[in-house]
Amino acid sequence: MRLRLRLNVALAIAFVPAVLFAQAEVRPARELTAFRGTWKIDESLGRGHIGGLPVARTLVIATSPEELRLTKDGADPEVYRLDGAESVADGTARSVVLVADALAVTTRRTRRQRGYAFTNVITDAYSVSGEFLTVQRQLSVVVAPLQLQDGQVTDQGGAGHLAELEDPSSNRQTIVYRRGR
Repeated sequence: MRLRLRLNVALAIAFVPAVLFAQAEVRPARELTAFRGTWKIDESLGRGHIGGLPVARTLVIATSPEELRLTKDGADPEVYRLDGAESVADGTARSVVLVADALAVTTRRTRRQRGYAFTNVITDAYSVSGEFLTVQRQLSVVVAPLQLQDGQVTDQGGAGHLAELEDPSSNRQTIVYRRGR
């Protein structure tokens, strides 16, 4: 009886790595091909306005398994990593996550004044339906007191909060693009 139990245990241990390996199979990368291409603004379909934030007339979107590249009106592309990691270039932090088949693209830029860090957080939710690309844009501002170290204001912000904007109706915008030909 003990011999049989030992044999069963040994067999179970021998097959565990194969079972785990089969469950850990690496699947092909999702390439988000529906977003790829050139998109031209359709001004008749959008609504809202956020002062100070430019709207691209033409978007070129390229994707690979590793990144999303947004080129707005022929400028240098903005690069977003698809592994969830944030990238920082020229004082702007960029990140992207997939949420219910939409790409939530977020940029953060901080300015420091009067002892506070003010961070503009712009989130653009990109979704594709047929020949249309819709961008739901939202502006948020995070306010955090700058921390003191040895009586001096540092460059580091403390715990912050989302600020109530003066005109809450001006923090959302819908931009609609048509697939270019």
